[in-house]
Amino acid sequence: MNNSINASDLRSVSPHEAPLKGVSKTFNDLIETSKNLPSTSSELGSVLLNVNELKKRAAELRAKNVKNKSPHHTRAHYLLAGSGLAIQDVESSLKTLESRQLLEQNVQNKVPDGDLDTYLRNKKDENILSSIEQSLSLAAKDFDNFVNANFNLDWKKHKEEVKRSFLGLVWKSDPNHKSPTSVSEPSFMTWPKKGSGILDGESKLNINENYVVREKFEKYARIINRFNNARQLHNNFPLTTEFITLFQNSADYKQRQLLEAWKILDNYRLCSDSMNIVDISKGYLENQFMDYVDNLYTKNGNEGLPTNINKIKSFIDCKLKNPNNTWKFGNLTIVNGVPVWALIFYLLRAGKFQEALEVAINNKLSLKKVEQSFLVYFKAYVSSKDKRLPQEFITRLHTEYNQHIKNSLDGDPFRLAVYKIIGRCDLTRKNISAITLSVEDWLWVHFMLIKDGISSDDPVYERYSLVDFQNIITSYGSSSFNNHYLQVLLLSGQYELAVQYAYTINEIDAVHLAIALADYKLLKVAANVTDDEFVTSPTGERKINFAKILGNYTKSFKFSDPRIAVEYLLLIALAHEDSQIELAHEALRELVLDTKEFTILLGKINRDGTRIPGIIEERQPLLYLADKEDFLHKITEQAARRADENGRVYDSLLLYQLAEEYDIVISIVNKLLSEMLSNTDLAQPLMRQDDNSETNPVLIAKKLIDVYIKNLEISKKVHRKNKETCILLLKLVDIRRTYIARQWQNTLQQIEELDLLPSVEDSSPRKKAQEFHNLDDCIIKNVPNLLIIAMTCVSNLIKQLSKGPFSNGATQAQVEALKKVANNYMIYRGMIQYKMPREVYNTLINIEVDL
Repeated sequence: MNNSINASDLRSVSPHEAPLKGVSKTFNDLIETSKNLPSTSSELGSVLLNVNELKKRAAELRAKNVKNKSPHHTRAHYLLAGSGLAIQDVESSLKTLESRQLLEQNVQNKVPDGDLDTYLRNKKDENILSSIEQSLSLAAKDFDNFVNANFNLDWKKHKEEVKRSFLGLVWKSDPNHKSPTSVSEPSFMTWPKKGSGILDGESKLNINENYVVREKFEKYARIINRFNNARQLHNNFPLTTEFITLFQNSADYKQRQLLEAWKILDNYRLCSDSMNIVDISKGYLENQFMDYVDNLYTKNGNEGLPTNINKIKSFIDCKLKNPNNTWKFGNLTIVNGVPVWALIFYLLRAGKFQEALEVAINNKLSLKKVEQSFLVYFKAYVSSKDKRLPQEFITRLHTEYNQHIKNSLDGDPFRLAVYKIIGRCDLTRKNISAITLSVEDWLWVHFMLIKDGISSDDPVYERYSLVDFQNIITSYGSSSFNNHYLQVLLLSGQYELAVQYAYTINEIDAVHLAIALADYKLLKVAANVTDDEFVTSPTGERKINFAKILGNYTKSFKFSDPRIAVEYLLLIALAHEDSQIELAHEALRELVLDTKEFTILLGKINRDGTRIPGIIEERQPLLYLADKEDFLHKITEQAARRADENGRVYDSLLLYQLAEEYDIVISIVNKLLSEMLSNTDLAQPLMRQDDNSETNPVLIAKKLIDVYIKNLEISKKVHRKNKETCILLLKLVDIRRTYIARQWQNTLQQIEELDLLPSVEDSSPRKKAQEFHNLDDCIIKNVPNLLIIAMTCVSNLIKQLSKGPFSNGATQAQVEALKKVANNYMIYRGMIQYKMPREVYNTLINIEVDL
């Protein structure tokens, strides 16, 4: 089985070409509602004009009206309709004005300018026009009030809803969120609220944002695909090593930080399961330091044997000497040109304990009197398995440290560091201020001072645990560690905080860091999905909503790359806990329902009834499902039930079929077909030319019955009554087709063959009425319409026979026989009338009267 992801599966989708899916219905509603708003524009323009201008405008409007041959008040009458002003009155007034304008043209040449009668007449016309405009204005205002009173739309609320409809943008009006135009990084420890579903969360990530992001997404996806392939075959897969290859050649400081994080995790992969966090991290820091020393030794081209001692000597010369070959520390213990205590300290730092002891023994004669007992302590320390001194040595060493080493003004700072480390001295002051330490050195010193298994019997001054160190780190915060905070969190075992902080660097990298930590069983995973990706219990224990993290990440590409989405959602079950396995199942069900990619995800049913599995079923072992039946029940059938509960009938229909619940499929089809038959007007066809077998119940039923009857295995899973009901409903479809074609005799013949309604026999009505109550509900619902069809056919046949050119005894006998059938129908109707709608009952009576 090949589950590799091809290049076609990782196709690049341009963010400009990708359609906006899931845009809220609010936007469409808002557009439709806005069309009802009144317009204050008018072809009349302003009416506040003088007499001469009015005459000019009126002439222009008349010319336009004549040209268009249409009244010029078509817009105004809609507004006037609700104002109480009759449009006929307005039209009459306008016609009066037009007649007066014609009189003006005739009298204009006879009456000189300044004529009082002309002025008064014009003034009167002006007043009339002013009144009309006022009426129009009042009507428009009344209409506005009507809209506000009846539609009662909160436009501000709708405006915000429309904004949020586009890709879930959050706008400035929301005081709890930043504008989408903001480019500032999210502050550490601050996380937005998410939806309740696994795939319902919010994610600012867009994997199709640009080529760089898309390429990174695809590289990670290929690794995850190979990782799942290996898991399915029970093979080991070096996940962290694969991730390291993505960052090897990066020079960006953020990417280098992630590279170090992956190296730390790779170190965990290589270490023994019995090792604790402190020992693993301490060993990593020691190896890291020795690698640096090796590279420096090679770079400087030192002569002599490349022993660990010579390499550390070379390192000391580079780091502790000034350019003029003098030592940076004036109080170092120098023996034969070598600072002995510094050499011992850095050999310990590199994890070379035997070499450090060798240096101490070789320089025994150079040790001061107060230092003579040090060799005894050091031998005991190096030879112990847990690198801890016996209690008797601890007491003596602490005494010497406090009396002679701690406050020595001319003491070697590296001597103090060595004493402090092997004796865990003066833990109230854990830092070694006299020596400049890097972040890695600082971490290593603290790991050397931490003691596991602290009991109440231990003195307070000797108590220093990993939890204490973790609290120190979090109290300092990320700003104290520059670009090393991610490594510090990982090395100190604060994995949940490490993932959380990684989100401030890059979400894609943070998600895959969480995946690697989950694979190594280092994450504390929340049992239930909540709104937040990171939760803290009342006791202060941090946990990760691992399912939510993967769900939010998957949301960014579930529509464009559903196959890859499956690969990531499978990882929810990495924890091997029942709660996480169930969350993985739920996430996959959500993916199926959200994307509707049923064929890709769940498979398909061929024409012959054979089933081809989808990608989820191919990954069945990674979902901890026993067999195919378990898969169909836990994933496909549950998704079908969810779709059914949400009213997505056609989706549930397909999902039940993929779940091989064929009897449920037929039941749903029967209901759809019955509803269609009972609710469609008898004069309307049940199918159109553009109907297809995925949405039309008639075509669906025909297709399924054909497959289910031919395939014996499927047929066995369908109840006989459901099959018979479906076949009967399809016969009703044929009857409707014949009826619409006005083939009355053929329609009656088909009804007779159906054997639902009474025949000519006298005893038939009562018998059929008794059988009626045993029919399937889907059939019962369509009996009323069947009666109307039958009575209509009888009525039309009687009319045809009565109006025929030849009337004889045979014709009359046919008419009487038809009336007998109609009478039986009406008797039958009376026996089941309470099962029929009142309008059907009335229709049948009217048809009977016309016979």
